[in-house]
Amino acid sequence: MHRLLAALALVISIAPSPAAAAPDRIDAIVASQMRISDIPGAAVAVIERGRVTKIKGYGLANLEWSAPVGTDTRFQLASATKIFTGVLLMRLVERGAVSLDDPLTRWFPDAPQSWASIRVRQLANHTSGLSDNLGADRPKTPEGIVKAAMAVPLAYPPGTEARYGFTDFAVLRVVLEKASGLSLPALLDREIAKPLALRSTGFAMASEDGNVRMAEVLSRRAGVYGLRDGKIVTSDFFFAPQGYGAGGLYSSIADLAAFFVALDQGRLLRRSSLITLETPAILPDGKTSGFGVGWVVRAYRGLPVVGHSGGPALADIVRIEDRQLTVIALTNQQIFYPLIAEAVLDTMTPAPAAEMPLVDDRPLLAARLKHAIEASAAGKDAADEFATTGTSSSDALRSPFTRAMLRGVGPLQRIDYLGEARRGRRYRLTFARKTMVWLATGDDDGRIIALAPE
Repeated sequence: MHRLLAALALVISIAPSPAAAAPDRIDAIVASQMRISDIPGAAVAVIERGRVTKIKGYGLANLEWSAPVGTDTRFQLASATKIFTGVLLMRLVERGAVSLDDPLTRWFPDAPQSWASIRVRQLANHTSGLSDNLGADRPKTPEGIVKAAMAVPLAYPPGTEARYGFTDFAVLRVVLEKASGLSLPALLDREIAKPLALRSTGFAMASEDGNVRMAEVLSRRAGVYGLRDGKIVTSDFFFAPQGYGAGGLYSSIADLAAFFVALDQGRLLRRSSLITLETPAILPDGKTSGFGVGWVVRAYRGLPVVGHSGGPALADIVRIEDRQLTVIALTNQQIFYPLIAEAVLDTMTPAPAAEMPLVDDRPLLAARLKHAIEASAAGKDAADEFATTGTSSSDALRSPFTRAMLRGVGPLQRIDYLGEARRGRRYRLTFARKTMVWLATGDDDGRIIALAPE
């Protein structure tokens, strides 16, 4: 399969020139990950201060028909759809159709009293307190989701925690539709797709009828693939319309580039609205959450970045607002960890000064950590390295997505202890293709209780 993909891989760019067609560092990054991680097709764009400086498609959009990826190929964005939902919300806020500080009872007068303390903003930044436990059979309509959410207690007091979940954006979608008088797909079309002349952005309006799944015909749609027993297989997740505020949007690399060019140039949102969209919630303990208005907010290489991934790596968007620098990576391999966008960003940002390692007073924990990661990367079980209370971390390390990440970053070369943090001991893991910080806690025998990337 690797030879087939390499032989058929095409690099397609808008208005290509001999210079643009020459291999560069970004091409090498994408080609390497496609080969290592069995990615049939990908597309990448870089936007800097309102200008597209890189846009290319790579490989195959469809393996069964050997269709190449073009800049107009439609990829499934999955949870990166929330970037568009956040922008739609802020456009309605600018018009005065809705306020981020509206209590939910303004939009749902028959809601329980507990909803009076929830603000629209808290739906968008995942601090609403709404429960994702809506019963075994998830409702089939957005209104049904709202009704089910009203019938269960809040999962936590609004504003006290940030929990990424589905219900928030399903309810937010209904708020947008009430405020605009349009369905979400129609609102997207009016506010973003038509003004920017986006030709490959929209929903498939999928449905299931017994054993039959139906959806609109989307031209140039990429197939979605996974891995089973080491072989590439089709793996198309069903995004039901009632969840379209949270995921399910299709778009092309050309449309996404045009979208971020418009954001840079102030043609979609005022500067103040964009900053609001990218500002994380502040929790009661004074710490910032990881979510702005629909956008993920975090630090990377010591820099504040925003964006969203989905699938977990069907779409990955990373933006540095201070530089108006956006990197977009799309793939059609579902069993992949979002590594490409950050690797591209690495070519444009200076590496931070490395933290000095400390003397490790618990070397046995580090040794177990090293063995567990190496075993997982080799497809082996390392349950003996975990405490009985560390079952969830052990399972996570063996998951297909963690193993996909470990395959993508390459062999573990070194572990350095960096000190204690609130959620565990910090270890710098130097892999062949990436350096990461992981957090670990262990029992008195050094067996791992909890383990996760920082």
